Amino acid sequence: MTLRRTAAFIAGLGAIAFLASAGASADTLKAGDERFKFVAGWFLPAFNTDVRIDGEGQDGDDINFNDDLGLDEDQSGALLGFEWRIANRHRLGASWSSFTQNGTRTFDEELVIGDTTYPVEAIVKTSWSLDLIPITYSYSFIKREKDEFAGTFGIHLDRFDLRLRAETNLSGDVLDLRSDHSADLPLPMLGLRYDHHFSDTWSAGITGAYFSIEFGESTLKARGSLYDVRAYTEYRFRGRYGAGLAIDAFKLDIEADKSSLQGEYVYDYWGPQLYLTARF
Repeated sequence: MTLRRTAAFIAGLGAIAFLASAGASADTLKAGDERFKFVAGWFLPAFNTDVRIDGEGQDGDDINFNDDLGLDEDQSGALLGFEWRIANRHRLGASWSSFTQNGTRTFDEELVIGDTTYPVEAIVKTSWSLDLIPITYSYSFIKREKDEFAGTFGIHLDRFDLRLRAETNLSGDVLDLRSDHSADLPLPMLGLRYDHHFSDTWSAGITGAYFSIEFGESTLKARGSLYDVRAYTEYRFRGRYGAGLAIDAFKLDIEADKSSLQGEYVYDYWGPQLYLTARF
C-alpha cells in the first residue's frame, strides 16, 4: 500500500470514529428493521486496466494503463450509497464511486489507439476517469431476526473517459496528437446476498454477482462477462448510526463494436471501503 493510500486509510478511520460517535445517543433501531439506509465513505481500490480501441478500418494495439500510459494502479475516490426497504422482503439499492487519474509517459514503441498512431518518443499525457454506479433489487428468500438471504438482480453502470495528448519532434516536425474516447456500459448482473446480525450492534455479510453477456446486432453489439464479490462488517454505535469496512473485488471483460466503444475493455479492481451509515 502506498503512502497516499495509507494516509487516506488512517484519515478515514479517524473521521469514521469521530462522526459515528457523535450519533451514539440516537434511538436504537434493530438491524433489518430500517426503511432507509444511507452510506458515505471512501473507496481505495487497486486497478488493473487493459484496453484496445479500434479505429476506422484498423485494429488498435493492446494498452495497459499502468505499464504503457504511466497511470498508478492505486487510486481513491468517494463512495455514496443508499438502500430502500420497499417491503419486508424487498430492497432497492444504489451506490456511486468516481475516480480520476492523470499520467505522463514517453512511448518507447509505436502504439495505435483508435484512429491515432503515436510514434516512438512521443510524450503522452493521459487523463482517465471512471464512474461506477451499481443499481440492485433484492428479494429475501429467508428473512429472520438474525439472518437474511436474498437473490439480487441489477445493472452495473460504468462510464469511462480516456483523453490522450501527445507532443513529439519527429523528423524535425512538431506533431500535436490528440484522441478522446468514452463509453457508457450498462451491464446486467445476477447474484446472491447474505447478511448476518451477530447482535444489535454488529453485522457482517457477503454478496456475489456474475453475468455473461452476448448481444446481437440489433441491441448492444457487445459480448463479455463480469463478476463482483463484496464482503463487509458493520458496527452500530448504540443507535441509528454506525461505521463499516468492506472489501470489494470486481472484474469486467467486454468487447464491443458500437459507436461509443469499438474494441475491448478489460479492467479489474479490489480494495477496501471505509464508510459511515445512517438508518431510519
